Amino acid sequence: MRLMFHPRALRPHILNWEPTAASMIQWLHRDVVSGFGGAPSRALLEELLAYPGVPRQWRTLDVEASTAPFLPIEFQKGDLTLRYFITLTSLGTPHDITLQEQRVESFFPADDATEKISRARARLSPFPRLPTMGV
Repeated sequence: MRLMFHPRALRPHILNWEPTAASMIQWLHRDVVSGFGGAPSRALLEELLAYPGVPRQWRTLDVEASTAPFLPIEFQKGDLTLRYFITLTSLGTPHDITLQEQRVESFFPADDATEKISRARARLSPFPRLPTMGV
């Protein structure tokens, strides 16, 4: 989240930064209210809200805001545009201490061009590849 909110990191390259960031802030507000993540979540929320250009109205929880299970995001650098959708998955329940704070954020290509570029870049990655299960 820091990379998405920082004005000199990814933020200038996110075409739909305001709606994307607004949704992320609301996810974080809900985490703070529910106690998920404890003090680190509260500290992250305060840090993100302090970045320049973050709208003041984001400082409070908007109970009417959408809590869609996915979030579209568009990146652009030069003439390259990549479109993804993000899913944020929480594992466990507050009563299961082993899974309480496990969270997985995943990016999926939202169009054919982004998928093609993502697959090509994955082949160049220094990280080991996971099985694709026939995809």
